[in-house]
Amino acid sequence: MKIHLRLLNILVLFIILLGYPDHSIAQWSKSINLSPNAVSALLNESMGSCIAVNGDTVHVVWADRFNSKKGAIFYTQSIDTGNTWSTPIAITDTNSNAWNPAIAVNGSSVHVVWRTIDTSNNAHRKSWYIHSLDGGLTWGTSVVVDTSIADWPAVAVSGNTVYVANDIVTSASPYNTEIFFIRSLDNGTTWGSHQQLTFSVGRSEDEAITAQGPEVYMSWNDNRNGSLQIFFKHSGDYGLTWDQDELINNEPSYGTMVSVNNTNVDIVSAGAPSGHYQIHLNQSPDGGNTWGTDKDLTNDPTNTYYYPYMVRDGSNLHMTYVNSSVGGQYLHSDDGGTTWDSPFNLGYSNITPFVAYSYCVVHVIMPDSGHINYRRNQTANSGPHCITYTGSSVPIDPKLKVNVYPNPLTTQSTIEITSSEHVTNTNLKLFNILDQEILNTRFDKENKFVLHRENLESGIYLFKVFLNEKIISTGKIIVK
Repeated sequence: MKIHLRLLNILVLFIILLGYPDHSIAQWSKSINLSPNAVSALLNESMGSCIAVNGDTVHVVWADRFNSKKGAIFYTQSIDTGNTWSTPIAITDTNSNAWNPAIAVNGSSVHVVWRTIDTSNNAHRKSWYIHSLDGGLTWGTSVVVDTSIADWPAVAVSGNTVYVANDIVTSASPYNTEIFFIRSLDNGTTWGSHQQLTFSVGRSEDEAITAQGPEVYMSWNDNRNGSLQIFFKHSGDYGLTWDQDELINNEPSYGTMVSVNNTNVDIVSAGAPSGHYQIHLNQSPDGGNTWGTDKDLTNDPTNTYYYPYMVRDGSNLHMTYVNSSVGGQYLHSDDGGTTWDSPFNLGYSNITPFVAYSYCVVHVIMPDSGHINYRRNQTANSGPHCITYTGSSVPIDPKLKVNVYPNPLTTQSTIEITSSEHVTNTNLKLFNILDQEILNTRFDKENKFVLHRENLESGIYLFKVFLNEKIISTGKIIVK
């Protein structure tokens, strides 16, 4: 075995030296601790993602457990696809008992849900919601979306419609939980009434939810047939009405999530047909109408795999999960899940490593020893979004770099182009959050431009830098 491992290491090094593209080990960054001051930072399970991306902005939430009876939800963001990160802030009451956050993003609207536990009575649990409508700069007031005995809320957003689903204990003896659903049609400002989605005996729980246009998709764990299995449900009218429950596979399974990209619906879970949990994938090419054969992606009877999470960009599938022997793993397919690259070891993690992508960049967060670590791979995604950058199919020139300092802007900021080669004929465009152009100007001879505060209101602004009328960089400037 030692000889084999040594040969494998030599082969990996040889591939790196040859410049093997996209998914090599050399492309992954070192871990960055996003929560340096955390006491005991935790993420959610696979049904509720703690990372969300809009363009080049990456949003991350986690729960910091100060002690057994107190905790809060913390938030941080990167406006430059994971290069630099803001100082984490608590977006919930630090004297509460908050757990299990999940996040969803659409444009500058950021939506976060979590649960609290009444420490005087562990059976009394609430689901909460909060939003930011300016890209995470400021946050509204926390709202209780369910005062019943509720667990693990999940959140999704499509346009201005926000969806929250959670499982509620409907009977303590015999024990029974059902999935309930609530929605907001105005970006989380007001909420409708609860709608019960499942009606079965036993446990219907750990629901995952996602949305695309008027379509809403949900998967969850359910033991109505005697053991936990994965079920699926769909709405085609913004959650107003729902199709019947559908059993996705009949193996004992747990820990599910659902992903949608165009008409492709993917559900991953941890299945245990032989006693050891393995990562399973179920796919529908037609919006959930028909489903293919269940795929066992790990197929390793000696190790246990669990807490999978996955996102798709065209035929590019990016998956993370936990291998009980080595920790967090990243798995990639560029043909829609027919074949897969070898897994990449991300580092220690005993619960879900979450994955997301922006353009060509893949982002991963995972808990490690009471902190939240972040890693990125700048070339791991080769799907359609990799070549679509702020609406223009123009590659970004790697020889050029654009710096903005200071950022956030209070009185003025300098935008500077640095390059290994001399460049001329550069200009700058600035847009507000409504994508309205508010500035179009040229850089000076040193490729610098000083942006003054003047009439700029507080908020987030997108800039685009052009060289010979082609986009070479884009980013965000925060005005305070």
